Amino acid sequence: MPATKTLSQCAEDAIETAIDEAADVNPIVLWWDDGGYLRDIVESVSRSLGCEFHAAEQTPLELRADAPRDRTVWYVPQAHGDDVDWFKDVENSGGVVEAHIGKLAARCFENDRIQAASIRTAYEDAAEHDSAGHRSHAREDAAENERAQVAKTLFHELNGEGGLPTLQGLQTKIVLDGHDDPVQFVLEHGAGNLPDETDDLLKIRDLLVDNGVAAVEGVTDKDVLVTRTRRWAVAEWLVEDGLDKSVLDAEYQPEPNSGLGVSRPELQSLLSKVDPERAEELAHVYLDPDAQFWHDILRTYDNPWELADCPVDASLEHELWDDWTQSFHSGEYEMCATQAATRHQRLETTYGDVPWTRVWEQAIEVATLAHELETWEERGDTTDVVDLYGDVDDGTWQIDNAVFKLIISGEPEDGLPEEHPATATLDDLRTSLTESRYLDYLSDLGDLVVDQIEAGSPFVGENYAHQFFDQEQEHLQSGQSVALFIVDALRFDLAHELAEAVRRELPSLEVDETAWVGTLPSDTEFGKAALTPGSKFSFNIELDDGELVPERNGRKITNYQREKMLKDDGWSYIMQSEDNASGWSNTRVAYYWNDLDKAGEEELTDFETVFSDRIEKISDIICEKIGQGEWDRAYILADHGFVSLPQRVGIDDIHPPDEAEKVTRRWVAGADIDEDVPGILLDENAHLGYLDDDTKISALADPIQRFRNQGLPDARFYHGGVLPQEFILNFVTITQE
Repeated sequence: MPATKTLSQCAEDAIETAIDEAADVNPIVLWWDDGGYLRDIVESVSRSLGCEFHAAEQTPLELRADAPRDRTVWYVPQAHGDDVDWFKDVENSGGVVEAHIGKLAARCFENDRIQAASIRTAYEDAAEHDSAGHRSHAREDAAENERAQVAKTLFHELNGEGGLPTLQGLQTKIVLDGHDDPVQFVLEHGAGNLPDETDDLLKIRDLLVDNGVAAVEGVTDKDVLVTRTRRWAVAEWLVEDGLDKSVLDAEYQPEPNSGLGVSRPELQSLLSKVDPERAEELAHVYLDPDAQFWHDILRTYDNPWELADCPVDASLEHELWDDWTQSFHSGEYEMCATQAATRHQRLETTYGDVPWTRVWEQAIEVATLAHELETWEERGDTTDVVDLYGDVDDGTWQIDNAVFKLIISGEPEDGLPEEHPATATLDDLRTSLTESRYLDYLSDLGDLVVDQIEAGSPFVGENYAHQFFDQEQEHLQSGQSVALFIVDALRFDLAHELAEAVRRELPSLEVDETAWVGTLPSDTEFGKAALTPGSKFSFNIELDDGELVPERNGRKITNYQREKMLKDDGWSYIMQSEDNASGWSNTRVAYYWNDLDKAGEEELTDFETVFSDRIEKISDIICEKIGQGEWDRAYILADHGFVSLPQRVGIDDIHPPDEAEKVTRRWVAGADIDEDVPGILLDENAHLGYLDDDTKISALADPIQRFRNQGLPDARFYHGGVLPQEFILNFVTITQE
């Protein structure tokens, strides 16, 4: 039964009636308001009826200080007492209204005054003294707060804004301190927010039963009431997502009028409305292993993935993970990736960023990497390593990217309860992929490079890094404004991350990625020398007094000479290490970022995370400068890539040959190196186009091999060999569309 009037309308009726029944033509109407919550309403209605309004601030006697001449409403914010003889004349000649907010609210339900009396009783009971006639200050404060909450609810609900409530709806809000849904209140707040008084608890229980929660009928303990309500709500959601309700106990079978089939299940509705912080708290309630509501049913369910859209039972979560793990061990990686993505999306939508969500996010990465490692040889011609690895859309560089992302995502299972099965399985899956199968992949990929080089003319028709300035001469010397970003040790997958960042930040620009073959050996001094302005025919690498040196036009390329050549050609030369670097206003800018190589060599324990941070920083710089500078064209270039070895791997230290004149970790050079040296021999027969006829280099393809070179630490970060990760590079071109 809905209310028929607002509080203001009932107050107006009360004042008009008192005026009509008064003996005086311009009477005083005396309004006694126990609690004082009606002042604003009484004052507003009084003035709208043409009455003066005076309120007692400290004591009712104040009202007698100024005798009224016109119709007046005297408002006293306290209960009517027997010691107020000074108002006898008003009672005899004027009118009296004795109504607190609870009594006035009851009048709003004029069609059912008897039932509405429960509203008045709820207000009065909230403030009554105990039977002994005394109580502590703390109890008095609590009672006053309770009465204030009831008054606030009545005032808010019966002010007419948004319609008038039903009697049951209003009673519910009174019992639940303003909450209008008893089921969702219990589901969200649990036993800690339920009243200790039996009568109030029974009121909530009856409201739950009225809302379809038959499982709590007869319950008198609040912990039991919460457990059964939550169990009922989980059952409702499971049935919504396909569980046959006949397998449930009768009292837990959701009724058609409980919302099922009409609106979302109660828990789903609740979780769609709470803020992220509350959602995270509820994740620990509904995915808690100690609250496996339907374990006996779900542990024998044939296909738990039929119920994967239900995120509120730890038993289901555990069954899903166990089934997913079995599928993974069976090699069904694509299905595992799809399933993990489905579950991750559901949990993220429901709870946000919580451990359960992060575990499934990593499960996607695990399944994706396993699939890529399983199928990498099917991607392209295994005799053309550049195309196999460097295809921008489908190259095996994506395996390095998947390994990188998997490692930096950490160990999300550490945030889960110990009982979650992922705590016992996920680390083994990560380890098997990143420290065993990935290493096998690197070894096989290295063998393919060796085969291709030994076949002669290995990279015919490819883009060579030392030819970059010559091939891009039209754009670099046409008067267009150009920015070069030369990033040391920018592996193919990291360059792709930068390209994606530019696409996201500056969608109006055209961003293209192209595979280029870097200079062998793939070390910094050779890679940067190759990216120095000059004719492609002028670049050369040769032995000079036992040192392998890069040359341009017969002169050794040093950092100083590279800077001078760029500046002489009209470029601003900017180093990342320089504070307040100037020169960005120039139309031709070359910016050098060296921090990746430094991080790889020095921060070996956690360099994936370090690299992730560095990539974000260089991305910010590139996007900022391109966005501000409005260059016609910008390039992101790299001198070399690197190999990222597993954390736990044994390195095979091999002795360099006696005839080697230059020894590094991944290559040796000399004039008399022969084919028996470990690795692949690079000489005039390799047709690279820039090796001196008398210079021979043997570079390692085996990822766990290195030449003994005293003073160098055991490292996970290598470059200089002939794995594709070290010399196949991703050059990014950015232009105005």
